[in-house]
Amino acid sequence: MHKELRFTAPLAALLLLGGCAGYTTSEIDAVDRSVAVPSVRVAVDLGRGRATEEIPPPARVHTSHALELGLSYARGSGTQHFDATQQPITFGGRTFVPPQDLHYDFDLRFVELAYRYRHLFSGARLGVEGLAGAGYADLGLTVNSATQRASERLRNGGLVLGLGGLWGITSSTSLHARGTLFYSGASDDVTNASRFEIYLAQALGRNVSVRAGYATWSLRSERESDHFFYTRNSPLRVRFSGPALGLELMF
Repeated sequence: MHKELRFTAPLAALLLLGGCAGYTTSEIDAVDRSVAVPSVRVAVDLGRGRATEEIPPPARVHTSHALELGLSYARGSGTQHFDATQQPITFGGRTFVPPQDLHYDFDLRFVELAYRYRHLFSGARLGVEGLAGAGYADLGLTVNSATQRASERLRNGGLVLGLGGLWGITSSTSLHARGTLFYSGASDDVTNASRFEIYLAQALGRNVSVRAGYATWSLRSERESDHFFYTRNSPLRVRFSGPALGLELMF
C-alpha cells in the first residue's frame, strides 16, 4: 500500500506538470489595411551586351537573367480584442490577461538578394518571371495594454522564392504582378512571410523606373516554449496592405 502511494504521488505531480506544459496562449494578430509600403530595387543584367535594336535599354522590359537587390519598409498599428474565454498573451516577458483590448505597433525592414529570370514570349508583350535567393527580415512589435507594455525585435535570414507575370503595355510602360515567399524555419523569429504586389512600372530613361501599385504582406512567428513547465511565448502574425511605391535602378 505504501509502495503504491510512493509511486502514484510522483506520477500525479508529473501529470500535473505535464498539463501545465500543455498550456497554450492566444495568438497575436496585428492587422493594418492602410500601410504605405515604399521599396527600392537594384537589378543588374547578367551577360548583357550593349543596347541595340535587339537589346533594349535596361529599364525597358526584356528577357533577361539578372541579380536583384530589394529593400522594403513598412510601419503600422492595430488593435485586437480578447474576451474572458480566451487564453492570455505572453510576449516580451510579460503576460496580458483577458478580457482587454491590446494595441500593437510594428515596423518591418526586409532585404532580399535573388537571381531573377524574366522571359517575354516571342511576338507578344506578355511575360513571366521567377526568382530565388536569400532574404533578411527585421520585424519590431510592441504590445500595449492599459497597464503594461512589451517590445521585441525579430531578426533572421531565410530563403526567398518568387513567381510573377507581366504585360508590356508600351515600350516603356508595363503592368506587373508578383508573389514572393520567405521561409526561415526559425520558431522564435520570423518563421515565414508572404507578399503579393501588383504595380504599374514606368521607365524614365535608360536605367531608372518608377513603380506604383498595391502590396499585401503576411508575416508569422511560430514561437517556442521559453519555460518548459509553466509558460510559452504567444505565436504572432503581422498582416498589412496598402499603396506600394518604388524606385528601380537597372544596369
